Parts: sequence; C-alpha cells; structure tokens
Amino acid sequence: MSIQWTDHWEDKTHQTLPRLIKSYIDKEDFSHAVRDILRLTELLILSSHFTEAHLIASAVFRLVKDFEFTDKGENLDFEIYTPTTLKIFWDVHKSTFPQPRRAPCSDREDRETWIAQQQWGKYRECTRTGWMLQHVGLAEPESPSSIWRETDDPAMLAMCARLLAKTTTPCTYPPDNLAREALEAAQKLYATPDTPREECGWGPDKPKRHSYLLYRRLAVELAIRLGELQIAADILGQGLRQDWFTNGGELSDFLMVPGIYDVLPLLARGGKESNPFFISTEDAVVMVREITAALELRAEHGRQWALHPSKVGWRELLDRLAEGAWKAHRKEYQSMGIQSAKDILYDPATEEEITAAEEKVGELPADFKEMVRLANGFMGGWHFFAGGIAGIQYITTEGNGYADIGYEHYEDELGDIDYKMIQLEPGTECDSFDHFIVPPKYWKEGKLQAGKEVEDGEYQYWHWAFWSGSGIRHWDSVRDFVCSCVEEVEDMIENGEEEDWERNSDADYLEEVDGSAR
Repeated sequence: MSIQWTDHWEDKTHQTLPRLIKSYIDKEDFSHAVRDILRLTELLILSSHFTEAHLIASAVFRLVKDFEFTDKGENLDFEIYTPTTLKIFWDVHKSTFPQPRRAPCSDREDRETWIAQQQWGKYRECTRTGWMLQHVGLAEPESPSSIWRETDDPAMLAMCARLLAKTTTPCTYPPDNLAREALEAAQKLYATPDTPREECGWGPDKPKRHSYLLYRRLAVELAIRLGELQIAADILGQGLRQDWFTNGGELSDFLMVPGIYDVLPLLARGGKESNPFFISTEDAVVMVREITAALELRAEHGRQWALHPSKVGWRELLDRLAEGAWKAHRKEYQSMGIQSAKDILYDPATEEEITAAEEKVGELPADFKEMVRLANGFMGGWHFFAGGIAGIQYITTEGNGYADIGYEHYEDELGDIDYKMIQLEPGTECDSFDHFIVPPKYWKEGKLQAGKEVEDGEYQYWHWAFWSGSGIRHWDSVRDFVCSCVEEVEDMIENGEEEDWERNSDADYLEEVDGSAR
C-alpha cells in the first residue's frame, strides 16, 4: 500500500505520496503541488520529524526553479513563499536547521521582533471577549476569578479563561497567577461533555463546540508558559482528536506558539493515539527520498507529463475522456439522454467534411483534425467541460461579437495583425460558453513579429462565458484542453469526489439576473 497521510486541509482527508509526486512532475502549474509539499513539512513537524521536514523544505527552495512563473512564463496560481511556520522553525533551530538561501524572505531588519509580534497577534486573537459577545451573546463578567470556579456553563468558562488571559499591551502576557487560573478554567471547560457537531451552528442562540468557544492553542500556550509541557501536549492531542484543525486552531497557528517545539516530542510519544495526523519515522524517511527525487527530476529534465502525445495517442485520450466523464458526471449525462460513455463522443468527421470546413474558415490545426477524424467533438454539461466542443460542426469565423474579448486578450502577442478567430460550437447546451481557436498561421506570424520563438503548428484554443468575470481560459491547443478534461475527471474519480450538478438552479439564477438587468 502506498504511503498516505491524513489532513483536513481544504477538504482533503487523505493524501498519498504517489499522487503528490505526480502532481509536481506532471502539472504545468506546479504551485499547487509545492503548496502541498510545504504543508506536508508542517505535518512532519507536528509529528516531531524536524530533520525530515527541514530536508524536504530545503529541497523545495533549492530545486524549484521559479517561485512566480511556470516554465512557459505564465503566472503560477500560487506564488511560492516561505510559510511563517517555517520561518519560526528555522529561527528556533538556526544552529541545526538554517534557513535555505533561496527561501523567499522579507527585508525586515528585526526578524525576531516581527516573529514576536506575529505570535502575540495570534495569542490576542484567542482572548477576544468582544467576540464572545458577538457570537455567543455573553458579556464580560465582573469577577471571572470567582465565577469560573462556581459555574459549569461552557460559554462562561470560556469567557473567564479569555478574560483572565487577556492583555492589551502588545507583546505582553499575563502574570503567572492569572495565566494559571486561565489554564485551570480552560481545563475545566475541556473536561465537560462537548456538544455534538450536528447540534452546533452559527449565531448566539446555537450551541458551540469547546474548541470554538476557547481556541485550544491558548490553553496550550498558557501551559507552556507555566512550564506544564505534558499538560500542553495533552490539550493539543485532545484538540487534534476531537476537532482536528478547526475553529481557530489551524495547524500553522499551533506551530507558531512560542515553545511548541518542547511539546511536540511529548505529543509524538503517543503516535496516532495522541495525534491522528502522526506520520511514522519510516514513512517520513521515504517521503524525503521520493519527494527530493521528484524535485530533482523536474529541475533536470523538466515537466514529466503523463499525457504527452509521445505517451498517449488521440484514441486512448478520447476513450479516457468519455469513460471518465461518464463515471464522474453520469447523472447529468443521463438527464440529457446519454446512455453510455461512447455516446459522449460524436461520430468521426469525413475527409470531405474537414475539407469543406477548411474552405470555410481556413487551415485548421493539425491536432484538431486528428481529433475530429476519430470523434467530431464531445459533449460536456451545463458547466462541465464548458459544454464540450462540437468539432467542425457549425464552425465559423463570425464570432457573434464574443470574439472581441479574445482579440483583447491576445493583443500583446498578435498586435495589429489582421486575422479572424475560428469559433467552435459547444458540444451540448451549456451556460453560454463560447469556444475559439487562434489559427496557427496568425499565431506564428504574431510571435515572429514580436521576435519570439515559435514552432510550426503552435496556436491557441480558448473559451469564455460572459458571466464568468475572470477573463478567458486558454490552452496551447485543443489537445491540451482535452488533456485537462481527462485530468479533471480522473482526479475526481481517484479522489472519490461526487458529482456537483446544479444546472436547474444555476439556469434559474442566470435567468433571474438577466431579467433584472433588462
């Protein structure tokens, strides 16, 4: 069985090592994978594998060539930066684990002061009593020291703990006597039966989980400041088991607590029984080896795309698209009268039909013609695959006025070249998606005019919907778009994601908006 680990970050409950590695070496935009790799270093730190976390993070900042742009010079979805947790990790262990030279860092002169301010800001967030008034409907009591000893009300215990721990002067903390009272109030709260998740909700009138009323990282920090490291480990473990990283207790926030590195080895002694996110030493060692190898592979040989034309031909690509689409979006296809995966692909176009299309709109891209000889387009859904594309069916250069956004988008590449976009029809009824091709002839002419290198056959495919508000989505070819569709459905299937189809409600909403506009 491949190595996998638990993480509730961004609704991903499980991540596997092969999937993480593939996402780095396979994708054009590797920023998603780098973000996940750096997230893994935080989980390794939580498991007290400091050496392994350092080796992986150092490899990232040593081997990733660019922190802002893809190999093609386009902006990454996420700019790669140094997480605050790693800055603190390297600052605490500077003699053992120095920060890598290429790790992006700020030009702040006083790094230690900045870190102290960040840590106090997180502490202060845990002690906001006005938050309790807003979310729980509870005002500050006059005598928290007496009230918390007499009450069993979870909200009041949380309020008293917040109030006793509260300071207003930046970067200052309560004296030991108040800190201990706040910790004892927190322990009393966490010892009471918690409210089931299904009964909780927003608003002052709804019950709240204990971790919501009082962020556990406050109790962890108070225990550390009082030298009660085992208590800190016990509270941290209890929080991880009951609420994971929720309600103000994000993993990065826990790892920012001053002194946390004295607690993590104690937490690690209990393995998964204390920490459901625990990673074993054996797995950590393999992670270092495999991730570093993947980083080196891309650094030396570039992207290792699993769907490269040299590896996957058009026939296999189209079959995988149809089979994956049928599995991932069967309900929507069935509502359209589709009965099987093969029905998602249109019948091949004839050579006569291809010739007629080129007489109408000009020379078509070679890869596009390869596709239509096997399947003259494919069906998507209301939003799925942006409706798909209908091959050479109803192909035109008229644009219906919607090509203008493409001309504007490609103005820098094509300048004042006089050309016409080729418009494709969607593969099925959809939410107003328009599909276009920038012909290879003009794409090459524009690139050469701009003094840029271009290979024969290069061009652009793009689609857009007027309601999207985020510009066009574009690919270097129709094949690249089809590859992205295959990747989308196969990722969904691998991740066990359920179909999210709300065509009727989306259509009703759009109709309502259009009606209001008119």
